[in-house]
Amino acid sequence: MSTISQRIPNLLLGVSQQPDKLKFPGQVVEASNVFPDYALGLLKRPGGKFEAELYNATARGRWFPILRDDTEKYVCQYDTTDGIFRIWGLLDGHPRAVDMGTLAATGQPNACNVTNLKSDLDTYNTARDTTATELSDLHAAQATRTETNDGQNSTKESLFQVDVTYKNGYYEEMLKSGVLERIDDGQRIVKDNTLTNTTVAVVAKGGAMPNNYALGNDRTVDHPWLKRDGYRVYEVEKTIAATHTSGQLTTANTNMGTAQTAYDNAVTDEATQKGDYDSEVTTCAIGSSSIPSTAYLKDATADDIEILTINDYTFVLNKNKTTAMKTTTSPAQANEAFVVIKQIAYNADYKVTIDTHENTHSTPDSVSGATLDSGSIATALATAINADTDLSYITATAIGSGIYISSTQAFSINTAGSSSDEGIYAFQDKINIASRLPNQCENGYIVRVTNTDVVAVDDVYVEFQTTNSAARGPGVWEETIGPGLKFEIDETTMPHQLVRQANGIFKYEPVNWTDRLVGDNDTNPIPSFIGKKINNLFFFRNRLGMLSNEAVIMSRAGDYFNFFANSSQAIAADDPIDIQATSIRPVTLNYTLATSVGLLVFGPNEQFLLSTDADVMSPSTAKINTTSAFECDDKIDAVSVGTAQAFISKSNLYSKLFMMLNVQRDSAASIDEATANVPEYVPSDIDTMVSSPAMSITSLGKSGSNTIYQHRFFVQGENRVQSWYKWKLTGDLRLQFFDKSTFYAVTSSGTNVYLTSYDLTQASESGFLTLPTGEKTDVCLDMFNINPYRTYNDTTKKTTVNLPFDHIAGKKLAVVVIGTYIGDTDAASSEAEGTVSYFEDANITNDTVELNGDFRGRDLIIGYVYDMDVQLPVFYTTQREGQSAVADVTASLILHRIKVSTGLSGPIKYKVAITGKDTWNEVINVTMPYKYVLNNVNLSASATHDVPIYQRNENLKINIIGDTPFPISLLNIVWEGNYNRRFYSRQ
Repeated sequence: MSTISQRIPNLLLGVSQQPDKLKFPGQVVEASNVFPDYALGLLKRPGGKFEAELYNATARGRWFPILRDDTEKYVCQYDTTDGIFRIWGLLDGHPRAVDMGTLAATGQPNACNVTNLKSDLDTYNTARDTTATELSDLHAAQATRTETNDGQNSTKESLFQVDVTYKNGYYEEMLKSGVLERIDDGQRIVKDNTLTNTTVAVVAKGGAMPNNYALGNDRTVDHPWLKRDGYRVYEVEKTIAATHTSGQLTTANTNMGTAQTAYDNAVTDEATQKGDYDSEVTTCAIGSSSIPSTAYLKDATADDIEILTINDYTFVLNKNKTTAMKTTTSPAQANEAFVVIKQIAYNADYKVTIDTHENTHSTPDSVSGATLDSGSIATALATAINADTDLSYITATAIGSGIYISSTQAFSINTAGSSSDEGIYAFQDKINIASRLPNQCENGYIVRVTNTDVVAVDDVYVEFQTTNSAARGPGVWEETIGPGLKFEIDETTMPHQLVRQANGIFKYEPVNWTDRLVGDNDTNPIPSFIGKKINNLFFFRNRLGMLSNEAVIMSRAGDYFNFFANSSQAIAADDPIDIQATSIRPVTLNYTLATSVGLLVFGPNEQFLLSTDADVMSPSTAKINTTSAFECDDKIDAVSVGTAQAFISKSNLYSKLFMMLNVQRDSAASIDEATANVPEYVPSDIDTMVSSPAMSITSLGKSGSNTIYQHRFFVQGENRVQSWYKWKLTGDLRLQFFDKSTFYAVTSSGTNVYLTSYDLTQASESGFLTLPTGEKTDVCLDMFNINPYRTYNDTTKKTTVNLPFDHIAGKKLAVVVIGTYIGDTDAASSEAEGTVSYFEDANITNDTVELNGDFRGRDLIIGYVYDMDVQLPVFYTTQREGQSAVADVTASLILHRIKVSTGLSGPIKYKVAITGKDTWNEVINVTMPYKYVLNNVNLSASATHDVPIYQRNENLKINIIGDTPFPISLLNIVWEGNYNRRFYSRQ
């Protein structure tokens, strides 16, 4: 038997559901409310900052963000029951006005005056801002009053600080504040590090202490190194003179009263303005019974609604709505014809036969007979036709060298005469060559140029447009749509738009989709999504795209609302793209993801890549090929995570996360299963997945659940190091999204809906808590709010703190009193103590809590406590072999202790469960529980915790728990114990 130790370098590999014997050092059994930071260790997850209680929100429907730019960011809800959009500013939490349209379109009442709604909303939001400003002014006045009151009398402050350094490998201590007394001669050195010259005086044995300083408590026993060097060490008591006069206190009390009155008035005005706005909201309410049966989102569920934001436009898709064309058609082909006099011939009979009635004009025998031109021939024939009593249904009009013939009924026409077949000819609804079209004609005449009789795809419909829109005469032939065709997309069946107007009102309305203006069903067909349901909206290569069944349909480039070609004569590079994915199995395309090489399109069983080998993607260059064949969930969109693409596959009980890597045009993509070591960790009922490419995080959750599962990775050389962990939120999830390095969650509790933010950056230069080293950090509380409103009762000597939100039942509330004055950049005296107070439901009345003492003007933070919990695996003696580790499971191992190295951390609880014995806890505090000295909060920049065990390794279950408002950073673990090989040799 030998005594050994092994070091686990970090705990950043997250949860693994492999047996402990197979786990790699750094993997754990469970990790709840943690955040792996590859520089700072395994951290307690950031606290959730309370941003707003979302006015009038409900815990249902489809939630989504709009992140347009740095100044325009919104959180949005479509209430599927009330049939209305609600929008709030992400930066201020204020509601925004939404115009839902007309009574016929959405059910918005005619009595709803959106202008009045916006006006009352602006007044209400201004009142809210005024209340916040008055509260800030009140805090400042309270801080001044408290500081003035504290400075009425002289105070005593105990000073003591020792700095520790390692110099040339030796441990050394240096007194910064306190008294050093030489053991040999009794000489005292008085030090005060609050002064520029830290040495106040050197006092000989028996001499008096300097003015305002007195000898304090003996601390020699705590610092044996200083005793070794020949010194006793003491605290020094410093007397600080009064800093403020009674007159200043009177002024401060008056100013505080004035600020209190201003705040009270602001609260009253805010309530009044809210009442006015509530009345407008009620007037504009729709309700389920008022939603028209034809409304686009009628009966749509949250899963049916898809959102896409492009610049100023947010498109709303109902995936359960069948699209259609309007029933209106282009004008039917008129009963008309045109006779062209192409060549002039003397001694010729020009004949026009309509039905069976022939009219003839004979030209002179020679030039000497009369002057002859095509116009006179056309005029003569037109006169003859109009005079024919058998053709009373026909009207003939000479136009230049031709005759326009119109009729009240269908008719046939033939021509003959002149010196050649082309001397005179007629056409009705079609002509074979465009060059035979006249340059003068009836305005609006439509004809189909067939070009060839073999195929129809080269046909072109043209319409004559006269100069200056004259009824007839010279002009040009312009391409047009064929007669009797549907040409308008029914906008009521298509995706709608939600657009912020210049006046700040969001307007929900149909999109004005471009009509089909040229061609027919062969040369310019209707988009393939018509008559079907649209599964997805996307934006790619400056085109708005849609998925419908197996088809990928994209608009004209730069013309997002146009799904028709501008010309049927030739394919242009910017024409719409309508392409189908094919496979040996039926294909249904569900969602897309843009990559640098093309557009990934995900089906339930296969993934395709829409790409081009050309510089420009066009209808003639676009191609779609299979890139992989994995099962994909059809309701959770794939997301981009840096250079990887993540998608979900589900079984009956659990979900799998796959990462698609190295997507290429000409070869299959590489697929990596990120849940390979946690196959039963993510449940199958998750319905939302979001990602932060910058943070390499994928977050999965379920609406209505308080648990989210996160996956984070980083690339180290050619290896991808990943970590799984979960967060328990304070409230039920409704929406999650990332904005740069901030994670946002919309959660609900009962009928209340809250917006919280989580700052994922772990910078030591920002935060509310300050260490002696100068490092800063924030509290680890959910729904935390800094300096809420509070009042003080002189009779009870208690401070009442108001929660800025409705209390969430069942959650433990903490109030962290920092001790500094609000708004003061300088630290208060070092003897000022902060406190941490905890409150259960029974101690919270009308959303208020009481603190003993007067804390007006003092910095404090309130929020809900959440527990970090890391369950360690069974420890085995392991040997690394490349990227794997081999555990010695046959040996006998008795653990003596574990040593946990921590970074910036508060109190940590070590929960040890031993088979057959009661569970015991070891709590390691930095200072005494519930109390810490100002600017020396209950945190340590670094420490090593020694946890005694003395038990067989396989009889243990060890949890590391953080259940205070302070952060925790776990760096590494070293275990020590007795190792017995049991006489077996190892290889």
